[in-house]
Amino acid sequence: MLMFTQVQQPSSLEEAHALMIKQKMAPVLAGGCWTRLGNRKWPMVIDLSGLGLRYIEEDDAEFRIGAMATQRDVEVYEPFQTFANGAFPKAVKDILGVQFRNMATMGGSVAARFGFSDIIPLLLALQAEVRLFEGGRMSVEAYLSYGKRDLLIEIIVPKQDVPVAIEALRKSTSDFPYLTGSARRDDSGYSVYIGCRPGKPIRAITACNILNEKGMDALEEATEAIEGDVAFQSNSHASAEYRLSMAKNMFKRLVKEVDTWK
Repeated sequence: MLMFTQVQQPSSLEEAHALMIKQKMAPVLAGGCWTRLGNRKWPMVIDLSGLGLRYIEEDDAEFRIGAMATQRDVEVYEPFQTFANGAFPKAVKDILGVQFRNMATMGGSVAARFGFSDIIPLLLALQAEVRLFEGGRMSVEAYLSYGKRDLLIEIIVPKQDVPVAIEALRKSTSDFPYLTGSARRDDSGYSVYIGCRPGKPIRAITACNILNEKGMDALEEATEAIEGDVAFQSNSHASAEYRLSMAKNMFKRLVKEVDTWK
């Protein structure tokens, strides 16, 4: 249960960012779906609901998803039903139930940088960016290693017509995934990301380099390189050995999917 003694509800981005810097230990509430599962009593929380960040906008070049847009907003947004072969609805549809997705925000899902995220692998494959109050625009990949406490304002997805594929493996429907992955194929070659290791998604660099240099005939060789590329650990959901085995199979499926994507 989430417990706190004071709630701050800033009315501007400037005020919200200033509070985040001043109150470094105060959690930032977007949907609050995961924060409320803890047992800690916080002296203060910072509620972002009054900043007008619940929106999805687009122009000819990109989609802009406000940090407070919910997973359900993304799931039902009409242009996302066909963009990237419906990858956005596919990425969120198994995240618990509709009631949860009506509360869980896209900004919270990305800012928390959860290792079990279903959304981050897709954003990596789409070469999405985030816009931060202080840090400005940066790629999601760079943001995963960004060390400053900063206010995430929106997620920016370029409208690029390139093949992408995503996958999440679960023991049962609506459970946390024990492995996630995504792939992209463009003019520079293949990019494959493996997540829920159980850490944050990372690119399988050696495996992708083998594919990019030798082509699909080297798929088996590239698959075996996963073991040296990606570190796996054991937890209550799966062992490191099982994750590695499943990651090799996932890698093959993702690569084959983007290779035949229409």
